[in-house]
Amino acid sequence: MTRIMIKSNLLGLSLLIAISVTGCGDANREENTAQNQTDIAGEAESDMSGHEAASSFDSEEDENETAADTENLPDEMEEGETAMIAYSTSDELVSGLLPDVEVNLDLLREKNADICAYIVVPGTTISSPALKRDDSNEYYLEHNAENEDDPNGCIFVDMGNETDFTDPVTCLYARVGEKKPFGDLVDFLDPEFMNENKFIYVYSNEFVSQYKVFAAYSTDDTERPLVKYNFYDYAEYEQYINDIFSVRDMTAVIDKNLKDKALASWNIITLIGIGDDGSRQILQAAFNGRAAIK
Repeated sequence: MTRIMIKSNLLGLSLLIAISVTGCGDANREENTAQNQTDIAGEAESDMSGHEAASSFDSEEDENETAADTENLPDEMEEGETAMIAYSTSDELVSGLLPDVEVNLDLLREKNADICAYIVVPGTTISSPALKRDDSNEYYLEHNAENEDDPNGCIFVDMGNETDFTDPVTCLYARVGEKKPFGDLVDFLDPEFMNENKFIYVYSNEFVSQYKVFAAYSTDDTERPLVKYNFYDYAEYEQYINDIFSVRDMTAVIDKNLKDKALASWNIITLIGIGDDGSRQILQAAFNGRAAIK
């Protein structure tokens, strides 16, 4: 008898439903693993084997807050800015302003049909399409968003993920280094920088989703997270999040106040920067709300 958790979204509110089934967890793991057997060259996730305490700080997150006060909306906004209103009953109804970026995915797809989303990380130079191929996690390490040969590659979604970012963990990869797609991820190893740049935005056809950054660290672990873990088993997802917040590495930056958000959302994104020297830079953020694209 295996106890698992089923993820359900009702009007944007993540619900965790516990049920008891026989053998279902093993079948789900086998299906998940079979779907994701091809490893990206040197892909990564957290190495929890360090020996120094991670850097942590207290963000302005109120752990007991269930809805932000709409009176906190700014009196004046610059032209082109839109208030971020979380999707329906998500826990933060107002969480800042959307980036002043115009995204037309249909127009972008005229150049490359593999474009599935657009990602913006304010405070960095990251503002680019995200692509996905169902048969390869290596193609876009050597090709750009225009489908041209390019040793710098571009940002792409793991072949095992859905393109609507509804999986418990969605992994995005790109090369890290000077003038490379994820070159600025290392900036988040500065606690002050992370505290001042807390959000990541993902644009889809109908919505722009906001994610709140909770962890930045380096790792030598090259195994794909979607192969290593079955994130649709909530107990396994919970352990994964607990491991991140327990990491002991003096270079890691962890916002300890966002652990409950990461657990409750059951929906995070993991940006994985692939270094030329084999190093990996990780940035993780939890779903925080979404707004309809007008």
